[in-house]
Amino acid sequence: MAVSEKWWRQPVLLELDGIGDYSVVRNTREAAEVLLDRWPTHEGAAYKAAIRMCRYVLNGEQPADYAREDFIAAAVEAYIHVDESRPPVS
Repeated sequence: MAVSEKWWRQPVLLELDGIGDYSVVRNTREAAEVLLDRWPTHEGAAYKAAIRMCRYVLNGEQPADYAREDFIAAAVEAYIHVDESRPPVS
């Protein structure tokens, strides 16, 4: 059975791959993929909470925007800049 993406109300724009190189994460599935495949560290309480929340959301146990909140907290913990001053880019 396919799991839906669980779209967020507001995408997250983060500087993941270096200064000035922004990525847009629009939903919980994208967040889980970024956390597992592109995140600089797989340690930390916020990182682990974000992984857990993505799983809960994808299983339909929590609202999608809970994963967004935990994803942003994991970014802060990993010193990844989240830019809320610019509109997301495609």
